[in-house]
Amino acid sequence: MFTSTKSFVAAAMGLLASGVVFGQVSIGSVISATQGPKTDLVSAVDLDRSNTANLTSAPQNTDVQGPINFYSLGMAGEVVVQMSGPICNGPGNDLTVVETTWNFVCSNYPEKARVWASQDLCNWVELTTEANPICHNGDLDLGCLPWALYLKIKDVSPNNYTQDGDGYDVDGVIGNSAGCTLPAEAGLSRYAANGFQGNPQATQGLTENNTAVPAARDNQARMLGLPLNVTNIYANDVTTSSANNNFFSLGKNGSVTLAFPYSLFNGPGADVQIYETSFNDNAARSCSNYPEKATVEGSCDGVTFYPLNILPEDAGNGETAGSNMICRDGRVDFGSLAFVNYIRITDVTFGLVANFPGVGDGFDVDAVVGLQNCGSSIRVNEEGYTHNADVLEDVLSINVWPNPAHDFVSVSLLMNEASEVVLSLTDLTGRIVRTKVVAADGVNMIQDFDLSGLREGIYLLQAEGNGSREVVRISKN
Repeated sequence: MFTSTKSFVAAAMGLLASGVVFGQVSIGSVISATQGPKTDLVSAVDLDRSNTANLTSAPQNTDVQGPINFYSLGMAGEVVVQMSGPICNGPGNDLTVVETTWNFVCSNYPEKARVWASQDLCNWVELTTEANPICHNGDLDLGCLPWALYLKIKDVSPNNYTQDGDGYDVDGVIGNSAGCTLPAEAGLSRYAANGFQGNPQATQGLTENNTAVPAARDNQARMLGLPLNVTNIYANDVTTSSANNNFFSLGKNGSVTLAFPYSLFNGPGADVQIYETSFNDNAARSCSNYPEKATVEGSCDGVTFYPLNILPEDAGNGETAGSNMICRDGRVDFGSLAFVNYIRITDVTFGLVANFPGVGDGFDVDAVVGLQNCGSSIRVNEEGYTHNADVLEDVLSINVWPNPAHDFVSVSLLMNEASEVVLSLTDLTGRIVRTKVVAADGVNMIQDFDLSGLREGIYLLQAEGNGSREVVRISKN
């Protein structure tokens, strides 16, 4: 946010008069719109308030009665929009949703909405709460999302607030465009590291003999992007000139923190594959034969890091389930983290091995790739990978009440087909504190979720099923 004391609308008023907003983004297009009825729950919203073209471009931000320059959601209606560019996460609030209400204030004309943000139209993070939606204009923060391109705005106005109401009237959205650009990566590259956090970008240690790592293994850019061979982890370990020049050696106790173009979300099974180069490696080669090891940690905000541990089905070859220490190529799970923007890899080879075979230069990072994503998902097996390019659809919606809550919340799950749904409750650091698995029957169903014993505060409840995720904020009192 450009100023911590004003909304984006107030900060940009001098520019809005000309219809141009510099350094900011607005709604560029409408992905979908589902308009509800008026407050009588029968009558259709007037046609002049049903034109989605009124959503695009910079909002007029006027509550003085005049030309219709907004789109009315109707009761419980919703719209999904794509911004003209990414909304960037910065200090303070990051966007303002502008609503038109003529000559009234929220207390006597409570037109309200809940808002979600997404990078990919699949993983949605709520920016409001059921208990605290926006009313009229609303300033919102992206939280731990570094950027967002899509917004979902849903009317939650009370049915009886007026006799002839048409719900939340969206004039437009203004978002901060300073500090980020839309990632250029496409396909699987969206989930491979594309940069570093911190300066220096990596801390390289010495070899086993306390000499400098060879210059050929000192190019940090070789950790970025996809590996030479995505479909077979061992194809990257052949002794060829291309393989020999496609990794970075951490050296003794060396470390690197990698950043990603898209947030990596938690999903079923392992969430990240680390590609490590050890020449002539294969599935039958034991860890003790060439024990290059590293610990793996993940973070949402780049400040607080948590261990990313090995699942039982992925442990082997000298690895231990529940540990975040991998040996050569390894897969780890986000565990208590809902999503990750940074991954830190730290060499621990020589502190654990008294007599390393040969002259070792520590853990050799080739690439790091997320395994859970929407447009092009990867599933890992012992031989390599199988790919699933199906685009996941948004086929799950949830509502939670009461909110705030004390001992439990009721969760309404609306599905388009039967599916197992995993409910995960995380604190604001991203650590999962409670989970529940529900066998949803494909229709609207209600489940209680236990909050007893938890500290007071704000939590995120994530529901995952049918290849879609929804996240809502819960206030525990």
